[in-house]
Amino acid sequence: MKNFRCNSMIFIMLIATLLPFGSFASASDGEGSEITVTIDGRPVYFDVAPRKIGGRVMVPLRAIFEGLGAEVGWEESTQTITGTKDGTVVTLRLNDTKAEIDGKVVRLDVAATKINGRTLVPARFVAESFGAEVQWDESRNRVVISTGAAAPEGRYYFVYNSQKVTAEDLAAIKLYVNKFRDTYNVLFDSSKYRTAPELYDALKAEQKKLGGKVAGVQIFGTSGDVPAFSYVHKIRYVDPEGRFPRIEENKNEKYVTDFFYSNFKSDSKYLTDVSVYRVFDENAPVNLIPEWPVSRLMLTKGEIAGYIERYYDYRQQIEGKSVPTVAFDAPMMFQDGYPQDDINFFLKRLDKDFGLFENVEYRTYYDDLTENMKKENKEGVMDLLVGTSYGTNEGAYQNKKGGGKETFLDRKNINTVLGSNYYTAFFWGFSSAEGLGTDSIVHDGLSKGKMINPIAQTVMGSNNGVANYVWAPVEQTEEGEWLYWYREATYEDLQNRPYYFFYHYFAGLDQGKTRLQSFHDAKVEYAAELMKHQDPKQGHLWEPNFGIGFENIISLHYLGLADYQ
Repeated sequence: MKNFRCNSMIFIMLIATLLPFGSFASASDGEGSEITVTIDGRPVYFDVAPRKIGGRVMVPLRAIFEGLGAEVGWEESTQTITGTKDGTVVTLRLNDTKAEIDGKVVRLDVAATKINGRTLVPARFVAESFGAEVQWDESRNRVVISTGAAAPEGRYYFVYNSQKVTAEDLAAIKLYVNKFRDTYNVLFDSSKYRTAPELYDALKAEQKKLGGKVAGVQIFGTSGDVPAFSYVHKIRYVDPEGRFPRIEENKNEKYVTDFFYSNFKSDSKYLTDVSVYRVFDENAPVNLIPEWPVSRLMLTKGEIAGYIERYYDYRQQIEGKSVPTVAFDAPMMFQDGYPQDDINFFLKRLDKDFGLFENVEYRTYYDDLTENMKKENKEGVMDLLVGTSYGTNEGAYQNKKGGGKETFLDRKNINTVLGSNYYTAFFWGFSSAEGLGTDSIVHDGLSKGKMINPIAQTVMGSNNGVANYVWAPVEQTEEGEWLYWYREATYEDLQNRPYYFFYHYFAGLDQGKTRLQSFHDAKVEYAAELMKHQDPKQGHLWEPNFGIGFENIISLHYLGLADYQ
């Protein structure tokens, strides 16, 4: 029997909940009122509304099967549906009132049937076959299914714009949302909110109504579909000795960000053209510590369903496998011959000096970057890490040329260089997701290629304070004077610097966390550390890495789908 492709857009199977006579037979769907379904207190979303057939309530197949944690199979030649969970196998056939539970024949009052190209099957039968209890809440026109699991506390918000998705996009979104079985999932239409502060307030109000904790926010669409916040590069820097006070300001240098959706503690009045300078020097009520992960699938109408299908395929390919991290970098910041922004060197130190990468293989490249990237992509799925968008085939690191002007990965070649196998991506140091729109290398990789869940910046990132090496005292003379020289940075040296974020990100992966959770936890650690480097007496930012560090945090995004368990 063929396995049912959970991501198939050609044939989407839907399971129906059949309600028996008695409390269910008397149920009325009510004029203009749709029948809804919950499993253990969380709503189930359907692309075809549940309905009554022959006095029984029927609901779409796949959503209920997967909501109950069952795997779904489909055999085209016999028109047979199979659901498997914890050793129990349930089999139904289209237009047949006979079904089977572990090989035993059971008679149904209503057979599985197709409506509008979707298959509906009996619900009480399916739910009870897997050990669940089913009740009918007539006052709410709702089917209530209980598996015995506790109702989820976390609220996960799935935000989309109903005017910017196709029917296929929305169907795929709903089936994806149903896979989150540990959270109360809120499908939130943003179409009537024109600005990010307005949407922020609406989400905050919804959370206040629901109560509980927020588990995360997943956005579907570009910034033109679901609005993002505006950020202005404006930093005040005063060095510790106060020798070189200055303000760096460029009001025209704006970029977009989703960062402020990561907590509901800010005043939305201050979330337009926000800057770190404004938050601290003007005491704006804006919170800069993220409390939950935020991800955005940066695709627009007609592109979303296809990506979700590829995401499912990617997950199937990596199941049970260890995916290698493959890094490509051409350092550009040299100080006294030492490459400060060499991400490859830092990965090796994470292995050698910090004890990471015990469970994950990694490889690094400095030269022939385009060809080596193409070679790695042909070999299989990888976690791609790119330290810059420029390089040289002559050996940037060895020759200390500072990278070079040759672009080895751009919109012209991304889907040919990386066209063989799926890959996740982490782009550091360049604005690969500028505008969170359709005009970027990230959008091209997501919409037309094999890129999965990239991490990318919306503005050119700053390597200010990157510290592979630090200028520090290494030896004391007989006269008591210290001699200074460069040494490799310790963990303490990394604090309040960009590599502090990288350390915690890879530490999370090494602990078995998902990429999104590792990304979020690293942001929390980095932001909390940065908060320690502000001078509360003077009220200004005395440490240069403070403002730029927050700008890196605010511009860095997870631009794919949150991973369900």
